[in-house]
Amino acid sequence: METYGVCIFLQTAVMKRTALLLLTLSCFSCTDNASFARKESAKDSMRLSTIVSREIKDSSSWEYFLQHLPEKNAPVLDFKGKPVANQEKHFAVINYDVGTQDLQQCADALMRLRAEYLFVRKRLDEISFHFVSGEAYSFNAYCKGNIPVARGNGVRFVSVSPKAKDHSSLRKYLDIVYTYASTISLSNELKDADDFAIGTVVIKAGSPGHCFIITDEATTASGEKLYKLVEGYTPAQSIYVLRNVDEPLLGCWHRLKKGPVTTASYEFTNYKLKKFE
Repeated sequence: METYGVCIFLQTAVMKRTALLLLTLSCFSCTDNASFARKESAKDSMRLSTIVSREIKDSSSWEYFLQHLPEKNAPVLDFKGKPVANQEKHFAVINYDVGTQDLQQCADALMRLRAEYLFVRKRLDEISFHFVSGEAYSFNAYCKGNIPVARGNGVRFVSVSPKAKDHSSLRKYLDIVYTYASTISLSNELKDADDFAIGTVVIKAGSPGHCFIITDEATTASGEKLYKLVEGYTPAQSIYVLRNVDEPLLGCWHRLKKGPVTTASYEFTNYKLKKFE
């Protein structure tokens, strides 16, 4: 009986030492993992801190305008002034109005940016967009009192009183353009682009189609290119900067390469690279 008791005592001691060893190893492992996670987090922070946006010195250029769009921290609102369901897709909102009709959607948002740029630069004669039916409609034509009216698969123009060449007229003109234009007409009128850069439009023309524009680019310490993307959406809603939901630590910056492009709101497969100039 005494021998049996000694055996039990020894077995118990061994089990306790084993359990203590396992606990120690487990704690060491957790500590090591936590340390590793902190190091990785530090690396991510360092990586973000070394992202340098491209310097554009020409303040009159289209690229400079896109890079300095007025951003604000706000929810994405639809044309009724109500927050859209998906508030995770955006990093910031561009401070332009949406309008009160379901008109300023994806292609329209890009035309809005281009029109605002030309208006600010006082290049009013260049503000012109095509309708899906093929007709080009300029801001000058609108201000002269030429208004399109739907006729079959196209439009006809009627004469009304002339309009002042001010920003209020520009907004009314754009609402007309939005009514008759789409990703199809926008894709047709844009020029081909060779690669991703500020001003490049990634567009899939169709009904429905979708598009976004690159408004900024940056370089990491390792030389990797990153891009900021801006889009509109359906129904008409705030123009916004896309958030990188796949790599949250990158915030608004995205890695882009030829081939399928997936954003927080859309998956682009058969798309084209285009540009306004």
